[in-house]
Amino acid sequence: MKKKEKKYMDTVMSFEDKADLSVNVNNDSNQIICACANLKLSDFEKTLGRMKTQSFSALLRETSAGSTCTACLLDLEYFFVEAKSRNPKHFNSDDKTNNLKQLGVIPTKQHIYKILDSITPPIAWAPTNFIPIIKGDNIETWLTITNHDLLFRERKSAPITSSIEIRATDGSFLFKDKIKIDLGEELKLRLDTYLKLESQPLVVGAAYINTYAKFPAMRGTIRPQFEILAEAGACALHAQGDVGPGDTWFTIQNKPLDQRIFLILVNTFHKPQSAKISWPFELYNSSIKTKNVESLQISSRGTEIFEINCGDALTARLEDRPFSVKISTERSCRVYLLCGTPQLDRFSIDHR
Repeated sequence: MKKKEKKYMDTVMSFEDKADLSVNVNNDSNQIICACANLKLSDFEKTLGRMKTQSFSALLRETSAGSTCTACLLDLEYFFVEAKSRNPKHFNSDDKTNNLKQLGVIPTKQHIYKILDSITPPIAWAPTNFIPIIKGDNIETWLTITNHDLLFRERKSAPITSSIEIRATDGSFLFKDKIKIDLGEELKLRLDTYLKLESQPLVVGAAYINTYAKFPAMRGTIRPQFEILAEAGACALHAQGDVGPGDTWFTIQNKPLDQRIFLILVNTFHKPQSAKISWPFELYNSSIKTKNVESLQISSRGTEIFEINCGDALTARLEDRPFSVKISTERSCRVYLLCGTPQLDRFSIDHR
């Protein structure tokens, strides 16, 4: 075992001692593969054959599958890849390129791409995932990356290497390393230990994660997940990529006796930026106007936390009705909504 890997031998766990949970893929043509769109596997494959598309997104738009609850996306991706692998020549290009070929017109850019593809093989590019880190009294944040085959015998993953960076509130480096996770192993790494708890009840930072497979394979379960553990409960969420500048919206209820609402802003850009937080935007007709506008300065690669506090007067007018909060950012930024009990002993978290 390499020296670097040995440090994590207690956090990378193997599935070898666990029961074999593998099952065969059900390829019944009448099975519903997207309940929200009432889409059968046979209709999915017919549409794919008719479109002859290389674009998974285009197929989803055509079938309206995977766009509501999104729970079926991994299965849809599997059936998409499987259908293409059975008859790869049928999917040699997208519809637009086929039409151009029929006209005898191939863009110069396509010629350049063909030359480049003939020289170097395609390489999968994995975008950076971002995880907020929350630290407080008896509050922990854990990272989990599991490299498993999604319980299907036919879906083979590959050994992966995860590059992990942890940054403080001001964006400064606290930790950086690369960790190998073989097929059937799971990484568990506590992240909040790298942050310093200061005077405020919660301190935040962020983890930057890039994952690379040793060779082309199915994605499996390698998307990073994180957990926030507190005295009275725990919550979890999958990691996210960044989003561009613009507005992010959340709809919440103001219940100060039951919960506290926080916004966590991860500046994924390499320069500082300011963010503007405005509320309440109401979802019903009322005379209440947007009165609260706060500006946050976020360091390069930094993370900030902001608590939504309506005050007694606005709380009395809002009662328990929902309202929206708008977060406007100048540059790429990932925003999370963190809801905690008044005692901060239990949390839930979500993103947009």
